[in-house]
Amino acid sequence: MASLLAIPGPLKSLFDMFPLKTYGSIKDNDQALDYDALTRTAYFMGPNATKANKDDVFQLGVYQFVRDSKTGVLLASDPWGIFAELSLCKKNDLQLPTATPDPLDPKTAQKPQHSMCILSARASVDKSLPILIESYTRRHIRSTKSINEILFSRIPAGEQTLYLKLLNTIVYDGYLADLLTNASPAKFCELYTYINERDVSVTNSITIQDVKRSLLARNNFNLRHQQLTKYLLEPMFPTNRTELAALAQTAIAETIRCLKKLQIHWRKNHQPQEHQNHASNTQRTDFQYIDLALASYVLAIAQLGPDSELYQWMHTDAQFLLEFSQQLLQTYSI
Repeated sequence: MASLLAIPGPLKSLFDMFPLKTYGSIKDNDQALDYDALTRTAYFMGPNATKANKDDVFQLGVYQFVRDSKTGVLLASDPWGIFAELSLCKKNDLQLPTATPDPLDPKTAQKPQHSMCILSARASVDKSLPILIESYTRRHIRSTKSINEILFSRIPAGEQTLYLKLLNTIVYDGYLADLLTNASPAKFCELYTYINERDVSVTNSITIQDVKRSLLARNNFNLRHQQLTKYLLEPMFPTNRTELAALAQTAIAETIRCLKKLQIHWRKNHQPQEHQNHASNTQRTDFQYIDLALASYVLAIAQLGPDSELYQWMHTDAQFLLEFSQQLLQTYSI
């Protein structure tokens, strides 16, 4: 009985007629993918930003970039992303990114360099950004929770941790409520997705809803505001608009009261630099991590636009907080 594995004679003769050839390996390199990645990347600046070894650089993954109109630097679009960005500058003596690289420029990223990149929230296991990618070879990824644990540990216990708690509960909740109830859908997409809100599709709608769901679950917002979360997650606009508006307004009003008190305290402890020649007289060492945390929320609120109630209040009654945050940004700008 012929073996089932035997090759039929005619077929064997056919293949024996063709010479054997060994083909070289194909480079695992997708130019289109590399181009797209570069358009989503911004490099930190300064003498310490470049390294000799690519395993010595990090990449901070954030939802989006927003250019600050006064300093020209690129900031993360989320308060926790901004805090991580500023903290990395403080710890590593870096300057904030100012532009995304030109993918067609041969000089782009000739040396390994610390960077910030736009990612989908799905790049993270818990669908939360920022994340920190360390080492090109080992690809050690720190989650949002891990990043925050490290950054929060740098804030001295006592009065400063109390301020941090207020920022990460009351101010955080008001920011998120304002973002999801008052900011336009286009503004939300601009800050938290890589989607053009005008590109209407089932896939994009699901993605936007998924991002909102993960934001509401982050930092236990959904536990502190269960009814508001329920309304905000309804696929269509909530039927009970009055109750939604009232719940959101309560969170926003609490945030304004909290920021008023923080502004009074910070004004007492930080004298404005208007009487000096330039904000560059302020040194990086003048700012502590709690200052970075406060500025992160102020700068994030400033990105919400005029539809935001917190944005309007900030530009009317919180000029000191805005000036303080801009002064801090100046110390990390080129």
